[in-house]
Amino acid sequence: MKRTVLIPLLSIFWTLGLMSLLAAAPVPSDMQGAAAAQAAPGGADSVKSVPAAPAASAADNAVSTAEGEPAPMTLEECMRYAVEHSPAVRRQAYTNRNYRQNYIESVAALVPSVSGTVGASTSFGRSVDPETNTYTDVSNFDNSYSLSGQLPLFAGLTGINTVRAARVMRLQGVEELQLARDEIALKTMQAYFDVVYYTESVRLAREQLKTSTAELEKSRKLFELGLKSAADVAEVESQQASDDYLLTQQENNLALAEIALGEAMNYPADRPLRVDTAVAIETPAGVAPFDEVLGNALENNPKAVAAQYDVRHSKLQFSVAKGNLYPSLYVGGGYSTNFFMSLDNRSLYASFPSQFRDNRGFYVSAQLNIPIFGGLSRRTARNRARNNWRIAQQTRTETLRTLQSEVAQAYQQMLGYGKEFVQASKKSDAARLAYEAVAGKYERGMVSALDLQTAADKLLQARSERLRARLQYIIKVRLVAYYNGEPLIR
Repeated sequence: MKRTVLIPLLSIFWTLGLMSLLAAAPVPSDMQGAAAAQAAPGGADSVKSVPAAPAASAADNAVSTAEGEPAPMTLEECMRYAVEHSPAVRRQAYTNRNYRQNYIESVAALVPSVSGTVGASTSFGRSVDPETNTYTDVSNFDNSYSLSGQLPLFAGLTGINTVRAARVMRLQGVEELQLARDEIALKTMQAYFDVVYYTESVRLAREQLKTSTAELEKSRKLFELGLKSAADVAEVESQQASDDYLLTQQENNLALAEIALGEAMNYPADRPLRVDTAVAIETPAGVAPFDEVLGNALENNPKAVAAQYDVRHSKLQFSVAKGNLYPSLYVGGGYSTNFFMSLDNRSLYASFPSQFRDNRGFYVSAQLNIPIFGGLSRRTARNRARNNWRIAQQTRTETLRTLQSEVAQAYQQMLGYGKEFVQASKKSDAARLAYEAVAGKYERGMVSALDLQTAADKLLQARSERLRARLQYIIKVRLVAYYNGEPLIR
């Protein structure tokens, strides 16, 4: 398996390395920016017949650092901002706080419960005298104090299993929080690369429009000299109008992509969002084999770990429900005392310290509860808990199967887009050379304007395919690295 995976990867990386070595030749990359395009106007994606347009002006690829404008945000900064301001992440964080409170409550239920009471009452008219236990008709004041406690000795291990279930739930909450962060980061990354793609598409469309505009000017001059017909000029005008429409369309797509990125990041709508679109292609020194990536994902990915914790929690809940069918034994004890006096004649009874000492009482109790019949509520609760345990097991199986499919698709797409990027780069270079040849023939009157338009369309299509394959390759490389245990935000 390792050999079959590494051979195509090594061929991709070797080709990418060879292309980087050839960077000294005038072949600027689609993503290098204005400086590279201006330094190499005759590069792979430029046209010799007209002055090369800047690959990306300061208004296109960079953010003005003027006062009051935010600096451009990189991919890592966008994902980090999205995670920090995500309502879903915050909601899960508050849910985890509730899990912690449930754990504290379950632990506290194992310790003895202690309660104390203080009471005071006044009676008027006929009442019972506590000293003689006879009825009197004087006004009395009674003050009582009590302290009691109870400890469960055995309750079907429900208390211990409840603590264990609460602890597992806290661990599951940690994984669910990480999963929420990863989902927001992945969504932001996809939206970010959509912005990068349409930003570069706008640049390509702008270059194409500039090229067709220059060709239109040349065709008009040649028409004035009698070297071109009116039909040729009309065809070039049609191409120029089509390129202008394409530029408008790509600019609209870019605006929509920026709105989608702001929504994914929960970015304020009243603040301009500017991103750094200069993304370097990733060529890792060695990609782990598929079996290793899959094994790591099935064992350590938050989806898999959270599903496993859910199974454990459901099993413990079943143990708690089953423990409620067993008898329970409680022991307890208490202390009480009271003070009594007559409001009509306070000297009839002893003082408060004497009564508080002499009226003391203690008790010790043991209570055994045996469930006999309670409307089958305990039995049905146990059956529901067992079913929930089985549901959690099936859900985990489904989650692992889905995760396995996601890893397999991401790994295969990474290999496929890597190959597509290499082939698309070759296709883009060939389309550029073909366009330059057709443009030269068109100036000499050897081909029609239709041939020039066809060559220009093929060049734009090849450059767009190269851009798409490159960005998709970067996304899949990061996704495979994530499944292999690397964090999304680096």
